[in-house]
Amino acid sequence: MMLKSYYMVSLGLARITAAALLVKARNMVTKLTGNLAYPTPTPALVDVTAACDSLEVAISAHQLNPGPGELIDREVAFEKLKSLVTDLGGYVQSASNGNLELIKSAGCVVRRSPSPVGQMPKPRDLVAENSLLRGRIEVRWRGVRGRSMYELEICLGDPNVEANWTVLALTSKNRYTADDLQSDGVYFFRVKALGPAGAGPLSDSAHAKAA
Repeated sequence: MMLKSYYMVSLGLARITAAALLVKARNMVTKLTGNLAYPTPTPALVDVTAACDSLEVAISAHQLNPGPGELIDREVAFEKLKSLVTDLGGYVQSASNGNLELIKSAGCVVRRSPSPVGQMPKPRDLVAENSLLRGRIEVRWRGVRGRSMYELEICLGDPNVEANWTVLALTSKNRYTADDLQSDGVYFFRVKALGPAGAGPLSDSAHAKAA
């Protein structure tokens, strides 16, 4: 039986310039807008567009006056947009399920995986810790090799009732800051890794009380 070929999103961000990143991000927003294959882009396209606008302003300011302050502003805007594009690429990878044409339709180039990737393993060592900031809990877990994204779930209430769990975030990072939580509320978290062959099993849950 012939194995299915999976394609991986290649964002090419390692040595990208600020101007090239701006072009890439705006192109992805254009391609994803109204694209039925990607109904819920994560992060939201409006947030990516806002970050693009901020970087464009910072680039122009640095060109007009290449001082240290303008350079710092440009680098901060660059890193913020780069992080958003990284997460958006993870969303494309997950939603496309490694389909070549779907990835291209999102404005991304691809690299072919040298071999099919199996089911993702269960993320381990999930930790939830409260913060000094009101309504915030920090969540982290051990990274899973080969994942394209993580799906983090949250529960306020009995964690044994499946209906109490909702998706909190899709992220390419193995950590997340949960904000705007109910003060003194006890929140449970669990996470699963998403890869070309689909979602892996859920992690064990962890909980913390929001300040």
